[in-house]
Amino acid sequence: MWWVGCHGGAGTTTLAAVTGLGVDAGAGWPTPIQGWPAAQVVLVCRATAGGALAATGVVEQWRRQPVLAETKILGLVTVAASARKPPRRAAERLQMLAGWVPARWRVGWVEEYLAADDPRELGVPPDVATLRHALDRTLSRPADIPK
Repeated sequence: MWWVGCHGGAGTTTLAAVTGLGVDAGAGWPTPIQGWPAAQVVLVCRATAGGALAATGVVEQWRRQPVLAETKILGLVTVAASARKPPRRAAERLQMLAGWVPARWRVGWVEEYLAADDPRELGVPPDVATLRHALDRTLSRPADIPK
């Protein structure tokens, strides 16, 4: 599984570290390898208007680029940009995006991450534990079983 950031600073590095799942691909798509199963990707964006706009562009890119057809998007993680709730414009865009991806998860703001050299030292917040559990279930499901 690959964490793909829809924009810089989305949180892919932290999510890969604290969930212990997958590989941080930064803001690039994993390169498909002929004969291998489709790359499984979780998109990540900040819960801001700009983050939602960037995520919209990434999803559109995936839908329109034949080379990315072998890439399976598992869902979109929206990471809080502050302790406050997202602005209305961001919330509306993210709601729209929820219909374009198989799943959407939210990760709240963790102030302590700003001062941590290694976020794993802080433990796993409840919403990240929920995300990890959902991804564990998705990744362990055999491909021939309907979702």
